[in-house]
Amino acid sequence: MNRIYSREYGLAPIIGNDPRVLILGSFPSKMSLAAQRYYANPRNHFWHIMQILFSLADDGATGENQEALEERHVAVWDVIASRAFQTSAMDRDIRDPVMNDIPGFLREHPTIRFIGLNGGKAAECFKKVIHDTPFSSPIVITRLPSTSPANATYSFGQKLERWRVILDYLVR
Repeated sequence: MNRIYSREYGLAPIIGNDPRVLILGSFPSKMSLAAQRYYANPRNHFWHIMQILFSLADDGATGENQEALEERHVAVWDVIASRAFQTSAMDRDIRDPVMNDIPGFLREHPTIRFIGLNGGKAAECFKKVIHDTPFSSPIVITRLPSTSPANATYSFGQKLERWRVILDYLVR
C-alpha cells in the first residue's frame, strides 16, 4: 500500500534584538501551524512556564507574549524547518525532515549564550544539525523537559524548576 505524504513548513523564529537565550522545539503542532503561533495548544505548558518566569499576561500564545519574550532577549524556533506528514502532528510521525540552519542562526546572533532544547526529539535533531559546528563564543546547551501535554514524565512543577535555568543567562 502506497502512502501519500504532504509537506508542512514550520514557523519563522520569534527573535528580537540581541537574543541571549534560544529555545528550540522540534516542529510546530498542527494547532500551532493553524494559528501561526508557537505552542498554541492551550494544554502545552510552554506559555504557562514563560508566564511564571517572566510575569507575562495569562493569555497563551498571543502576539503580546511573543513580543514580551523578544524584549527579554529570548528567541524561539524549531530545529526542523519542514517535514513530510500523513495525518499526525506527533514528533514520532516526523518523516523526511529538513532542518533549519541553526549554525547560521547562531552566527547571525552571536549574543546567544544558552540553548534550551524543548524535549527529546528537539535534542535528537539538534545533534544532527550541530554535530561538529564550532561556536565563536561559549554556548551552554541543555535538554529541557518537553512542555508537550504528552510528556507525563514530569509534573508541571518539575518542568518549571528545570526551565528556570534560562533565567541565569539573561541580563537582569
